[in-house]
Amino acid sequence: MGAFHARTVAASDLIDVVAIADVDEAAAASVAAEIGAAVHSSPARMAESGDAEAWLIATPTTTHPEVVRLALEAGVHVFCEKPLALDPDESDGLGTEAESRGLLLQVGFWRRFAPPWAVARELIAAGAIGRPLLLRLSQWDADPPPAAFCDPTSSGGLAVDCGVHEFDLAEWLTGLAITRVTARNLPLVDESLAAVGDVDNLVAVLDLEGGAAATVDLSRNCRYGDDVRTEILGADGAIFIDLLPTSRTRLATGAGVETMERSVVEDAFAAGVKEQAEVFARAVRGEAVDFPGADASSRAVAIGLAVRRAATAGPVAV
Repeated sequence: MGAFHARTVAASDLIDVVAIADVDEAAAASVAAEIGAAVHSSPARMAESGDAEAWLIATPTTTHPEVVRLALEAGVHVFCEKPLALDPDESDGLGTEAESRGLLLQVGFWRRFAPPWAVARELIAAGAIGRPLLLRLSQWDADPPPAAFCDPTSSGGLAVDCGVHEFDLAEWLTGLAITRVTARNLPLVDESLAAVGDVDNLVAVLDLEGGAAATVDLSRNCRYGDDVRTEILGADGAIFIDLLPTSRTRLATGAGVETMERSVVEDAFAAGVKEQAEVFARAVRGEAVDFPGADASSRAVAIGLAVRRAATAGPVAV
């Protein structure tokens, strides 16, 4: 993921990648050679060098708080992959620390910046489908990561590591808060996950303010590719977002079904990763732009933890 970020950001006209830090110096050197960056053996060495005015952090989830604090103490702005922390209170604390130092702290919710979802939100805000009533949010990965990564103490488990994107989208797209969740874990496909206390498939139902609802289904074993789909049913129509084989957003109303031209992109993930980095760069330069901060991460993680509890304990209030 770090290599993907580095290559994507290096292609931007707004950002210069000046250095890469990684405990695996060979991996860092390989990418750095491609993009003309210096190499540091650790984030601490990066901090000592003073090379950069901002850091993009794509380290293992449990190390995020430590590395973010190191960056803030070094006086640099921070973009951190999601989730910022597995404890919502710790995430909020990092946000407070960044604010107290006058530094930016952005969290990597790339879908907010990818054309299919950005266009969908514009359509909803413009009233194109009327009042949102139901959302269906799906994230199906082709194959599971190792069980050690799936361990909820390492990544937050399926409900947090993958689910935070969907929980963030449900509230961001509609402007409605999730108030209660119910969930069900499906039968295990990868039996090795039992030993670490995680699952590879689950479905959740989210109650939103005003009576609207959302369903979220997450899978680590669809086999055919990493697939993300979002559907929003409103009082006057629907919006459909698909990523495979080509990313697009369709608006369906009484007038027919229309593909929104501005939403069509070959790789929504790459487009979203680049756009969120460029928004971060513009914010560092002092532009007034909207981006997800520590509060967005703590909110999505809190919902994910509620979903994990609900799968075994019944409905949980958020």
